[in-house]
Amino acid sequence: MNTVGQSPQSTDVRSLLLPYTLSLVGGMAAVQICIAVTGGEITVLAATLTAIVALGLLIWAWRHRRRLTRVRFGGVIAHTIAYVVVTTSFTAHAAVRGVALGAGGGIEAAADSLLASPWFGATLVMSSLWGLGLLLHLLGTVLGHGWED
Repeated sequence: MNTVGQSPQSTDVRSLLLPYTLSLVGGMAAVQICIAVTGGEITVLAATLTAIVALGLLIWAWRHRRRLTRVRFGGVIAHTIAYVVVTTSFTAHAAVRGVALGAGGGIEAAADSLLASPWFGATLVMSSLWGLGLLLHLLGTVLGHGWED
């Protein structure tokens, strides 16, 4: 049992980031279920739902910005959680889809599904560009260029 009280400037990380993470996992699970139910294709509906999740992330970050600054590397941690949850949800869905298509229609069907469809953007392009943004955020924080820490 911890009997040491928190200073007025500190924030309980668990109470801040656990609901954020669980909400994000739930939101992305809903997006992936929607994709699966609508035939496994990335559609305007899936993109819209993903944009709604992204808007929720921005609203959450804005509403909790002061508490995030009281957590060491709070902004980077929140950014990393978002990156991991969103990109993993799309990549895992694409992997399951690729295995299922490969088993049913051969390797060409699986490759076409991933590389010649919107899945390419939802997996490879999104994770690459977002990963670059996360890297810049991390470097900016470590190097202290005025970005949040």
